[in-house]
Amino acid sequence: MNLPIVYIGFAQALFTSLIFFLKRPLRIADVILGFWLIAISGMFGLNIFQECNQVKEDMWFFSLSISITFPPFLYLYSKYLTVEFEQFKRSDLLHAIPLLLLVQLILIFRNSRAVDLTLEKSDSVQLYWLRNYFGAFYILILLIYGVLALIHVFRYKKQIKDNYSYHSDKISLNWLLVVVISFLITQILIVLLSMLHEINVIVQDVDFIRNGILLVYVYVIGIWGYRQSGLSSGLKPIRLKRKIAVKNESTPGKYQKSGLKSTQKEEYAQKLILFMNRTESWKDPELTIAKMSTHTSIPKHYITQVLNESLGKNFYVFVNEYRIEYAKRLLVSSEYVAWSIVAIAYECGFNSKTAFNTFFKKYTGITPSEYKKGVKDNSY
Repeated sequence: MNLPIVYIGFAQALFTSLIFFLKRPLRIADVILGFWLIAISGMFGLNIFQECNQVKEDMWFFSLSISITFPPFLYLYSKYLTVEFEQFKRSDLLHAIPLLLLVQLILIFRNSRAVDLTLEKSDSVQLYWLRNYFGAFYILILLIYGVLALIHVFRYKKQIKDNYSYHSDKISLNWLLVVVISFLITQILIVLLSMLHEINVIVQDVDFIRNGILLVYVYVIGIWGYRQSGLSSGLKPIRLKRKIAVKNESTPGKYQKSGLKSTQKEEYAQKLILFMNRTESWKDPELTIAKMSTHTSIPKHYITQVLNESLGKNFYVFVNEYRIEYAKRLLVSSEYVAWSIVAIAYECGFNSKTAFNTFFKKYTGITPSEYKKGVKDNSY
């Protein structure tokens, strides 16, 4: 029953990785996800090799070597998806150290007389302690990389409203949050089940469980990862010193090192307002701070600073206030009397009725329908 899952997983992981490498525009995060899928296909391929060659000996050193690459791949994908890098950082190659360390120790302690790809029984017993240590080490790096990936996702989610004027699954990264958390839980459970299997407790077929879970992840990260578009982010890479330095800063001093002078700040504020009034760019349902930066020639981080300090609002509020003011005019206009609330919402730049109703009530204190009815009643 395990073999069909293995063959499907192997073929699907390789095919999906090829799709990612052919994706255009090809981003660093997509390449990382493609290589992760190749690593997952390697895990399935190992099972196929054992089955086709009738290998009965323990090959845990291969499976563990492949598995130990999963946490770094997940972390690096989260990092390069939420932080804008122009190219891959060579320093991130250091995340291959756990794999190199494992391989080096296996080569040191493995019987030098063995010439094939399997472990003799004596070798398996000899390296049993190494397997246990690296099982515990795997859980450790899984937690470390998992927490770092979660930090990147949560940092990004905190500043979504500074970069986007709308809500969408493609920018929320809820799918990645679910993947990171569920991957942490399932991988730790698999390691624990493997330990129980070694002492003949409870679990009889850990490979079946592991391969089934991996196949699910192939489909999840394949579908959602391919749908994921490039993100607009003002985040910087996580640095411990920078984090400590910023920790005690108050909100007013948040941009004290930006170099933006007060006169230039006011100039930028007027330029942004003039741009919105003249172009009506807020009608674009997918308006981002990156687009506005391109049109106004104002750096993204300066737009965020100007909006926060000079206007006291984030990008999301800044844009949607224009949309609501326009919607208020349309709701009471005789030219749009036959238009539905949804049609007016889309005309104003909102991408859903829910988002329109929510922000309208937050901004005015009443719903669009109540506003339209109230104005109509007052006209008599």
